[in-house]
Amino acid sequence: MFWNPFRKQVVRDAGERFRAEHSRFLTLAMLTGRRYPRIPAKRADRGGFDAMRRRANGEKRGEQWWGALFDRVD
Repeated sequence: MFWNPFRKQVVRDAGERFRAEHSRFLTLAMLTGRRYPRIPAKRADRGGFDAMRRRANGEKRGEQWWGALFDRVD
């Protein structure tokens, strides 16, 4: 029998990899106690950011929100 280093490696689809990464991020966020910006519960195309976008500085606030989020992610 030939040795195959990939035989036991499980190939996961993109969705499964994303869910695993998201789970690790959420676990770390909960354990560290760091404050992360709140994410709207509704998708943008269903009005999730409408209240913010209606404001005069909504676009700028959106950019600040994303900047704050990425500044806090390790």
